[in-house]
Amino acid sequence: MANAPAMMPPQTASVVIPVMRPAPPVTLAKNDDFIIVRAQPGDTYAKLAQQYLKDASLADVVADANDGMMLVPGQPLVVPLKAENASGVFVDGYQTVPILCYHQFTTGRSTDLMVMPRDSFASQMEYLKNNNYHVISLADLLGFLSAAKPIPPRSVVITVDDGFRSGYDIAYPILKGYGFRATFFVYTDFVGGGRSLTWAEMNEMRASGMIDIQSHSKTHTSFTPAADEKETTSAYAARIKSEIDPPQAVLERQLGTAVRDFAYPYGDASRSAVQYLQEKKYALALTVERGGNPSFGNPLLLRRDMVYGNATIADFQKYLRVYTRANLK
Repeated sequence: MANAPAMMPPQTASVVIPVMRPAPPVTLAKNDDFIIVRAQPGDTYAKLAQQYLKDASLADVVADANDGMMLVPGQPLVVPLKAENASGVFVDGYQTVPILCYHQFTTGRSTDLMVMPRDSFASQMEYLKNNNYHVISLADLLGFLSAAKPIPPRSVVITVDDGFRSGYDIAYPILKGYGFRATFFVYTDFVGGGRSLTWAEMNEMRASGMIDIQSHSKTHTSFTPAADEKETTSAYAARIKSEIDPPQAVLERQLGTAVRDFAYPYGDASRSAVQYLQEKKYALALTVERGGNPSFGNPLLLRRDMVYGNATIADFQKYLRVYTRANLK
């Protein structure tokens, strides 16, 4: 009987285990002044500014540090952690921040120059967006004035005075649509009137993170001394205090937010008013004297440009003075 063939051990397929290579590091170097990172797919300067500087509006700061080069995944990028020139002062001039001032809004037309048609306001906001202006908050402006925080080039602040409901009905949806922040200055004796904002509307806007509510006095009376009073008298000092203290308390109680900014009624300031606001630890106070604000300006006498209802885009462009040429060598 023939022998049975020997049984061969079963063949096992060889398994190739891939070698897992670690992903290249994102952070290449870092110190107190800058961080060097490797660009990732989908990175933009705005995304990098948000990630490392916690503010997407500082995209231009990151772009300038890299000569504005197109981002390619894998390339090294510099992200400055400290502003090289937070004051915005250069040898040929200095950065200025325009503050735009509005009052009322309407869906139609008006002969009142203090009333802005909705279409005109929308066109102005569109102009800001399409021409690379950066709408910043008053808190951002305060950082610029103290040279504590850089702000983007072509920065602009938007304010709305008095507390008319049309600011909520018309301006607020447009601002929100563009992602623009603004500060509404209200005088508290007006709240509850037929055309005024309600506390609920103000709280809704504030909760959105887009709108800040600050003080415009109690009764909207001028701070210019009357004909029968002098700025140095105790009666004038008492009047100023009565216009500043009560609205601060009311706004903070109703809105649950700190009130540290003030808009002078009619833009009328005085030395006594400035001194008292300083004593009360107010950070900023705004007039309606035209012009932009450099970092070395007085934070309690800031300039603003009132935008009238009949303003054309050409007029609007004149208010956007973001740089002043001067030989500072």
